Amino acid sequence: MTSFIKLDSTNLVQNGYNNTWRYEFAGSSVNFVDTQMAIQSISLYASDFNIDSLAFGNTSFKIEVPTAGTTSTISVTLSDGWYSYADINRNIQTALVSAGAYLIDGSGNNVYFIQLEENSTYYACQVDCSPTPTAIGTYTRPASGLYSAGGTGLPTTTRVPRLIIDNAAFGNVLGFTTGTYPTASSTTAVSLLSNTIPQVHPTSSYIVRCDIIKNDYVVTGDILAAFDRGGASIGQIVRYQPSNYAWVAVHNGPRSTITIRIYNHNDQPVHFRDNSVSIMLLFKPVTVIN
Repeated sequence: MTSFIKLDSTNLVQNGYNNTWRYEFAGSSVNFVDTQMAIQSISLYASDFNIDSLAFGNTSFKIEVPTAGTTSTISVTLSDGWYSYADINRNIQTALVSAGAYLIDGSGNNVYFIQLEENSTYYACQVDCSPTPTAIGTYTRPASGLYSAGGTGLPTTTRVPRLIIDNAAFGNVLGFTTGTYPTASSTTAVSLLSNTIPQVHPTSSYIVRCDIIKNDYVVTGDILAAFDRGGASIGQIVRYQPSNYAWVAVHNGPRSTITIRIYNHNDQPVHFRDNSVSIMLLFKPVTVIN
């Protein structure tokens, strides 16, 4: 005979991540004897960000821009969110505008001398750095900041801006190890590709852990299942409903609660922003085959 338990947002454990749920049995406890457990289904929203200060600490990096006789370093801090490379590039531009490290062309468009974009051909992030001019020429200066009339001024020697990765977790998103890119100051345009495989989203799959099971095939003993988003993008429902149940043994003995946690493939707790969830757990006696 198979029994089931349902967990939802009312079972949420308040730990800041929205990734843990605890079911309390009515009465004192349930005594498990030779029992197996499996997941019937999980439904939740894809609401875990790829840039997250709590889950990954991957929100910051720097841009070095050339100025008169020296350089200036601009810190960029991203708000938690679901970012594409285009989104990150827009944040770079916003930081450059705030610092006045840009010029304005004859059509009134802002001109930036560093750009970040995806390169699908090479499965990489691409950073393009263009030389910052030494003279204003046909450009117009910004009203304030580094390249304004009252700022530190344009470089005395044509040089390109540089990307500074001083946060390894953010570097993983772009596929760059910690360092400065280009590594040496350049007077000509430079295009760089990631030097490692980018992890645009640090979570590629979800690992379900349960505190009452004994999975003898994993070191921790508590892994119940693994699943991915199945193509769901931010805000869409992720559904896990296996066609065949993976039955795992339950520790014998009395239990007053069952705790379910969801981690990612790197054994980091997943930080869900939406706490709406439905988890169906199945239980049955161990089947003995003679």
